[in-house]
Amino acid sequence: MTDDAPDSAELPTTPATRPPVRQYLALIVIGAATSQALGMTLKMPTQLEANDISRWCTVWSLLEEHTYAIDDCPWQSKTQDKVFKPAPFQKLAPGQTPVKHYYSSKPPLLPTMIAGVLYPFRTYLGVPLDRVYEEQRNERYVPIEDKTAPNGLRYELQRPKEPLKWPVFVFYLKPVIVLVNVVPMLVFLVLYARFLDRYAANDWAWCFALVAGAWGSYLIAFDQTLNNHTVAAYSAFFALYAFLRIWDDGATGPQAFAAAGFFAAFCACNELPAALFGVLFFLMLFARFPRRTLLFFVPAAAIPCTAFLATQYAAFGTVRPVYEEFGTESYNYAGSYWNTPLEMDYLNKEPEPKGVYLFHMTFGHHGIWSLSPIFLLSLYGVLRCLVSARARGLRPLAWLTLVLTAGMLAFYAWNPKARNYGGSTQGLRWLFWLIPFWLFMLPPALESGGWSRFARGVAALALMLSAFSVGYALRSPWSHPWIQDMLEHLSLYNLRH
Repeated sequence: MTDDAPDSAELPTTPATRPPVRQYLALIVIGAATSQALGMTLKMPTQLEANDISRWCTVWSLLEEHTYAIDDCPWQSKTQDKVFKPAPFQKLAPGQTPVKHYYSSKPPLLPTMIAGVLYPFRTYLGVPLDRVYEEQRNERYVPIEDKTAPNGLRYELQRPKEPLKWPVFVFYLKPVIVLVNVVPMLVFLVLYARFLDRYAANDWAWCFALVAGAWGSYLIAFDQTLNNHTVAAYSAFFALYAFLRIWDDGATGPQAFAAAGFFAAFCACNELPAALFGVLFFLMLFARFPRRTLLFFVPAAAIPCTAFLATQYAAFGTVRPVYEEFGTESYNYAGSYWNTPLEMDYLNKEPEPKGVYLFHMTFGHHGIWSLSPIFLLSLYGVLRCLVSARARGLRPLAWLTLVLTAGMLAFYAWNPKARNYGGSTQGLRWLFWLIPFWLFMLPPALESGGWSRFARGVAALALMLSAFSVGYALRSPWSHPWIQDMLEHLSLYNLRH
């Protein structure tokens, strides 16, 4: 690496002309981060918390019972993310009461896709997902209290009464998590390195941003569990990468427009407020490339949108998201967790003032910039893109990042049905899909500071704090972030337990 500023006329590197030091670092960072994500995925329990179990229940019901109702799923008692409502398409006699069933409260598109992937394996193997194989344990010496023996213990050779249990669902479901999280992470890092080849002005910006993409955000912590947030985030990245290929590189072929449309829509299908992204994305491309946008972007975007509406209608008999029923009898049935919510969920019942809530979303216990201060650099990168001629290629993306970040913060700060910071979760998970936007804004922020030791030190400290937050989350992403734990231990922020 060099600390000499590059000549302003120097052309950006590409993967084919990437300097050896960048080639080595890309190989090390991408390989290490992906391997770490794979290792965590294989080691952690397949079913972590209520959030992912809710989706797994739908997968089980589709494969074993051919229904979206999860009443008979052996795991449904482990999740509170479910609704109790009438089954759709019932033919009722006059005066007959509709039959109600439990359903996952999660949008059914992702579980339906997973069930579709697993269906041929389930059919071929013929082994139910909930099957548990038992294996007799070997004999071992067991300590037994005996006052006449030395140290009050004697040892007898016994065979444990409880057999060793091997749940089959692990072998079905683990590969799914690798497929939907770890593989996209690998592709994301490879493409992000290529993006940096073009837009990182120096070695410092290139290396810092790649390491930040690998270990500086919560995506790697959530790669080990089934969730919609990583799926939406990687989809957003692929859409934005295609957008830059179109907007700045002149790649106006059908593939680029189709990729942009499909992944932008798929992002919105997995994170419903991201529909704003899809609309703005369409308008930006339509304004400059109306014909190609209509011919290739729109049909590709229609695929996930149609699938989302179709699965929603098949599951609930309506295209209206079941989240909209929060606070009704569908959620507040007898025995429901939501009748007496605790900890973060209690804030849905007794919400904090909007100003307090907004503070904790930004610089507080679930703050974007308090937990991941590298994204403060991204804000600076947005401003540089808007005023610097050298960053004009990223200017449309900077405007989009600014509008979406402000819009999502306002939406969640004022949304009366989402006031619990996402529940017990590391980071503000509802905004994880914006992480790719912020990562794209890192290189402009690091361009001018690459030559100052002080600026490098500040950036390195921000990266260390961000990586610390991620490290705190690795063991259990469905838990409180370190700032909240610290505040609770100091009795500065008390929750209802």
